[in-house]
Amino acid sequence: MKVDEVRQAFLSFFEARGHRRIPSSSLVPHGDPTLLFTTAGMVQFKPYFMGLEEPPARRLTSIQRCFRTTDVESVGDDTHLTLFEMLGNFSVGDYFKDDAIAWAWEFLTQVLKIDGSRLWATVFTDDDEAAALWLAQGVPPERILRYTAEQGNWWGPPGDTGPMGPCSEMHYDWGVTPGCEACAKNECHPDVGCGRFLEIWNLVFMTYYREEDGSRSDLPAANIDTGAGLERLASVVQGVRNVYETDELRDIVAVAERISGRRYEPAESPDVAFALRAMTEHSRALSFLVTDGVLPSNEGRGYVLRRLLRRAVYFGHKIGVREAFLAQIVDAAVDRSLRTHPALAEQREFIKRVATVEEARFRATLDRGIALLEEVMAREAATHRIPGRDAFVLYDTHGLPLELTLEVAQAAGFEVDRDGFEAEMERQRERSKGEEQFQGREDDRALRYASLDIASAFVGYDRNEQRSEVIHLAGAAGAVDRLNEGAEGEVVLRETAFYPEGGGQVGDHGEIVTASGRFHVTDTHRYSGAIVHIGRVTAGWIGLGEAAEGTVDPVRRLDTARNHTGTHLLHAALRSVLGTHVRQAGSYVGPDRLRFDYTHPEAPSEEAMTIIQRIVNEKIRADIRSATFELDYEEAIQRGAIAFFEDRYTDRVRMVEYCDSRGLDPEHVHTSECYSRELCGGTHLAATGQIGSFVVISDASIGAGLRRIEALTGRSAEAFVEERLALVNSLARRFRVPAPDLAARVDALEQSLAEERKRAEEAAKRASAGAADELVGRATVIGGVSVLIARVVVESADALRPMAERLRQQLTSGFITLAAEIDGRPNFIVAATDDVVTRGLRADEMVKLAASIAGGGGGGRPQMAQAGGRDATKIGEALEAVRAAATERL
Repeated sequence: MKVDEVRQAFLSFFEARGHRRIPSSSLVPHGDPTLLFTTAGMVQFKPYFMGLEEPPARRLTSIQRCFRTTDVESVGDDTHLTLFEMLGNFSVGDYFKDDAIAWAWEFLTQVLKIDGSRLWATVFTDDDEAAALWLAQGVPPERILRYTAEQGNWWGPPGDTGPMGPCSEMHYDWGVTPGCEACAKNECHPDVGCGRFLEIWNLVFMTYYREEDGSRSDLPAANIDTGAGLERLASVVQGVRNVYETDELRDIVAVAERISGRRYEPAESPDVAFALRAMTEHSRALSFLVTDGVLPSNEGRGYVLRRLLRRAVYFGHKIGVREAFLAQIVDAAVDRSLRTHPALAEQREFIKRVATVEEARFRATLDRGIALLEEVMAREAATHRIPGRDAFVLYDTHGLPLELTLEVAQAAGFEVDRDGFEAEMERQRERSKGEEQFQGREDDRALRYASLDIASAFVGYDRNEQRSEVIHLAGAAGAVDRLNEGAEGEVVLRETAFYPEGGGQVGDHGEIVTASGRFHVTDTHRYSGAIVHIGRVTAGWIGLGEAAEGTVDPVRRLDTARNHTGTHLLHAALRSVLGTHVRQAGSYVGPDRLRFDYTHPEAPSEEAMTIIQRIVNEKIRADIRSATFELDYEEAIQRGAIAFFEDRYTDRVRMVEYCDSRGLDPEHVHTSECYSRELCGGTHLAATGQIGSFVVISDASIGAGLRRIEALTGRSAEAFVEERLALVNSLARRFRVPAPDLAARVDALEQSLAEERKRAEEAAKRASAGAADELVGRATVIGGVSVLIARVVVESADALRPMAERLRQQLTSGFITLAAEIDGRPNFIVAATDDVVTRGLRADEMVKLAASIAGGGGGGRPQMAQAGGRDATKIGEALEAVRAAATERL
């Protein structure tokens, strides 16, 4: 039976039993913020199960395309898939366990003709009903197993919240696995995990809803949600233990074989087989993802897609494929899915174009990325550990995904600093937030412009205005010939003075004016060869082919240049004071501030930061002239220019110098001693004096060996200083001292507060001791132990411990439990002498008992433990529970 025959047989079987056939929903869940992708057949039916919407019928059946990112690194073995199809039958308050189990057995054994003697059933631990129903179908007791939730027999939900319930699974027994001890002892079962058993169907008895806090409530009705993986089921029907050898996937593998010139022979060449399977699976998965609207990017769904694309290319590269191949395998995947997924045919060319563009980008850097990784491994040969920062640079700059770094590293016996990598990723996500515009993510634009044959020139290093021609327009729906007033869009000019975002510097703002209208530019980016002005038409209209004049906002441009030049001076000062090991690890240069990330193993001292700031301001007052050169990369490096592993460089580079000895002669190019000399494409000042002033506002750690300075220049620095001076003067007035005496005044206040705090603590201890002395007389003797369980009044939870300690000392053989309501919440402390602990009455166990009743938790040692709760009305009940437990144990 072919895969498509299994599909049709399933739908027909349940349609004959009153189920309405429902089409598959998108891989991108609609209106469900708890999910990144559709991961199960029931996702589109959640509103029905929750009683929020009326279903089209009480019995439903579907074949849902699903995507799961779990264990992506394992894709390439013979079982794992990211994309799969889920056969499902659903009941919304109609039938329940009896019909679900009977129909599952009937379909498997009667329709698919699967040998019933090879089927095992698992049920939730206490689900006697399901166990009895399987027994009634003819499954012998020894093949009906009771599993816990940890073993997989409690399902859901797909996301943080949603419907859930116990489940029952069907497993197919392939037969004894060589080398499995459990198999040899005839003790093997599905949870052993030796590969003998394959889960083929999961029947979920959906009766609960999980809330955000983890609690569960009853659903309006008992429901059925079943899921059977089509590919797995087909492998059983076709008698192949490898899902990639089922007819649909095997046909796609054959194309990967032809492209690579390698044979698919898992036994003889397991590494080649792994690569062919990864190429096949990821090409198939990307076809469906792109069809459902996912495009490559660095966040969310787009990142997952990019990860698959690059992983497929990597494995092709690994087995010798040096030419683009994704589009060919996409063609095969689309061909094999045309009848059941016609949307793939409609999107075929677009899918191939997305794959081709992304593959070309990755191939351009793959060889270099792997070579750099090998350099890092050679450098770290002593530690056999790749720093997280290096792994991130390989990913972010050179396009080598972490997953590939991990695989290459593992093969060479290296480990990777995952924590350091994640810290760098978080920084990147912060930079990426808010970058989505009217047309979608940045990568959407990049993809569009990559397919256009347009180019524009940047001419803005020495000017803020440029006359030009409109050579491309785009609106919300794509390319247009005209943008009307009020429309948001994109304008590309043949030449422009607008600087496109790059090198850490933000894009310029300003205005483009034509004879027919005005376009307000709110951002500028470069995509492929085009410099794209993003904004809105504020008057009239803008037409394709019109003459236009672009004017950059000069104030914003100057403020940005101040911060960019200040960044160069800061970098040089850091290297001068902290050492030449300091290197740039990232930056942000905007009109409002600058941010500079740098490598350094520890926090600079306050004195060092003062010196760094002083040096930068000295260089500003020196009014050093800048000089800019375009020269060969190698020549620039020979001159001492600083280049960065994070940046890409062409053969010709732009070098920016600030040299003290140059004086007023910008043509003096042979200066050997320069304060700052860097490769940089941003906009800078003609002389450092134009910065005005420089102020560091913060320096903080952002990861192991990485720090971040934030600073201000020019007008922002002036405003910051004015604000701080106003604050100092205000505090001086409030404390009634001259501003220079503020520190001494604060010291005196701190000392006075410390003395007052000490007096208050001593008074509290005396009060606590007195209260403890009064409580001793209320103890009762149980089993030879003095037991004191009482509610007390204290100011804070800290006062409970000295009280309990004193009581523990006063009672030779004692058990103490005290409770107090503090700020509306219950607090408990339990103490026990050593002999009482020996008798089995432990403070840590008793405090957990009390806290659990009051809706909280806590712990400690057997002799002393403290906890809190949420419900102060439960204090009395909690104390009585402790009393009962103590009485029972003593």
